Amino acid sequence: MTGYELRLWRKGMTWDQERAAEELGKCLRTYKAYEKSPAIDRVVELATRSLTLSILLPALSEKNSAEICRVLGTLVD
Repeated sequence: MTGYELRLWRKGMTWDQERAAEELGKCLRTYKAYEKSPAIDRVVELATRSLTLSILLPALSEKNSAEICRVLGTLVD
């Protein structure tokens, strides 16, 4: 994941930088540096996937198994 992709993820979550930093357990200064970085730590990338999944889980319970597999597949690529 690049810093640009991290920024796209944050905007997709409709979060500001402060919220994203808080959710990832990072200080704001560190988070801002991540968004400017050409490569993000794997741990941070996995944390973004975990946060996304935790938000999606309630909505996924209403989907059929094919749709659930499609959504989960996009998170693990």
